[in-house]
Amino acid sequence: MAACASLCASTSASAASVATRDAPLRSGCAGDSAVRATVPAGAPLTIRSMMSGESAPCYKVAATIDGKSIEGYLDASDIGGAEEFDRARRDAEHLDFGQVREAFHLPTLSSEPDAKTGRSPEAGLAAQAMRLVDASQPQKALELLEPQLKKTRDPDLLAVAGAAAWRADDTARALEYWRASLELRPNAQIQSLYGKLQRETQNDRAGAKLVGMRVQLRYDADAIPTESARAILGMLDQEYGRITAELGCPGQERVLAVAQTREAYLKATQAAEWSGGQFDGRIHVPIAGTADENLHRTLAHEMVHACLTMMGDWPLWLQEGVAQKLSGDTLAPQARQKLGEALRANLVPGITALGQDWSRLNAESAHIAYAESLAAIELFYENYNGLGLRNLLRSPERIPEIAVDLDRRLRQ
Repeated sequence: MAACASLCASTSASAASVATRDAPLRSGCAGDSAVRATVPAGAPLTIRSMMSGESAPCYKVAATIDGKSIEGYLDASDIGGAEEFDRARRDAEHLDFGQVREAFHLPTLSSEPDAKTGRSPEAGLAAQAMRLVDASQPQKALELLEPQLKKTRDPDLLAVAGAAAWRADDTARALEYWRASLELRPNAQIQSLYGKLQRETQNDRAGAKLVGMRVQLRYDADAIPTESARAILGMLDQEYGRITAELGCPGQERVLAVAQTREAYLKATQAAEWSGGQFDGRIHVPIAGTADENLHRTLAHEMVHACLTMMGDWPLWLQEGVAQKLSGDTLAPQARQKLGEALRANLVPGITALGQDWSRLNAESAHIAYAESLAAIELFYENYNGLGLRNLLRSPERIPEIAVDLDRRLRQ
């Protein structure tokens, strides 16, 4: 998960036009953002990206007015012909671990082989390997799968081997395995993963590697000096040790990280223009200049997501709250008080109602969700010191009960 909710997505520019009335081109999605210009009805537009507005999507666009190109933001209701852009955006969505998990948690991979059901040994082996991928042990999964693949070219085994190779940051091998699986048995989900990984690879220029104690860093040597890359690797190794002491990360393989220029990062990950980092099974960070404190905080935030992923599936409020807390964020007393007032007035949902997908939240709702998550984790530290976060993660059955209590405390 990224350091912020994924509120926007970008893809290649798309042509559209202003709908049936003149429209204000604003400096942001909010209704009170400054108006940069008025775009006449029917004027052609180039859509740059889709954002989440206050009540509906808004778009970053470029319009030519009086011979000058001006960029700004328009509400979805002011744009005609955005459907093609939205279709292309969905097709170009960044490949992340959630999509891979969804594709491979299929009935054929859900349990061990059973003589009564007729399930094949290959299906059981594929399920076992996928559990290793889930546990952030892709190399071990490949070691399990590849001897059998020398004996039989089974589409399930090839598909899971592709997932393991992707998770191990070996995209060439992942594409090879998925291609072989598709040739044996077409599968729409795997075909989608294959296409997304192809597009991602075309925009990825990070080929140099450095290996640390607990982290392997891949970076763009043409744009990032080796000394800067070493500094980033040092920060990541440092944060791994600190966060492991706090949470108990059970990693048996190195965490993978990718450092790129901001332009390459945005193209490869399809992240929001303002995104500071992303975790999709690998830590992705855009680098501009030297490693500084802001970058260090971003690396810490994403390392928390890497650690939690090794340990299981967690409510999103817990993931984001812990990631903020352990990267040094704090919530001001005034902000917590304002949040409590909004909760008591039922103006915002409690943490138990936040859900697992914040990508469709508007900017204000996302800000509240992150603030609420951080406040909940701060309250956990204040009121559950005897239990501690590390023990809570080892007793996940207690999380729903504690979430209800934290929700109550947030409203006080």
